[in-house]
Amino acid sequence: MEITSALGQRLREFADAVQRSPHNLVSRRAREELLERHVPECVSFGALLPDAVRVLDIGSGGGFPALVVALTRPDLDITMIEATGKKAQFLQEQVVRFGLQDRVRVIHGRAEDHQHPPLNGSFDVVTARAVAPLERLIGWSVPFLRPGGLLYAIKGERWVGELEDAVHELHRYGASVLATPDEVGPDTDGIHPRVVIIQRSAGSRPPGSTDEGKP
Repeated sequence: MEITSALGQRLREFADAVQRSPHNLVSRRAREELLERHVPECVSFGALLPDAVRVLDIGSGGGFPALVVALTRPDLDITMIEATGKKAQFLQEQVVRFGLQDRVRVIHGRAEDHQHPPLNGSFDVVTARAVAPLERLIGWSVPFLRPGGLLYAIKGERWVGELEDAVHELHRYGASVLATPDEVGPDTDGIHPRVVIIQRSAGSRPPGSTDEGKP
């Protein structure tokens, strides 16, 4: 993805806001690596997402990846869910600061508390970065996906074991693994993220969802 000078400046302004925040949005180490690692990783991640889709980011924290993706992908409609009030407030401030209100919104709360209309079954893509093991993340995310929708989960080095532990949850929620980090692309430089892509099966109705009446 080409980063213009104007976009680069906006990304630097966002990173500066994260570093200056008193709310411990990211770890101390992450603050030191924002522009060298975390922002580029999220830019790379954003380039993987389909065009012009409706995205839900779960556990948005300090805005990685959702706010970076919002800045670099103006074709996406993005909703962020964040359980910590101070982090949700920070995210909303950045949405306003960068003039993203027409296509980016922030919900303060836990994902599992919003698995009902109008959010459940309504997103093309769900994203999550370092939120929870796949065994838990699947149950938090798949109910938000439309049939055929995709979960893009940024994972660490233990993604293989997480997938093995999540077999039961994949079956329970009517989902399957579409691609693994080995297929999406290797993390050779610390910038390209490890991404597991999981698809909600067409016509499936995960526990807690209400899809009656939808095509």
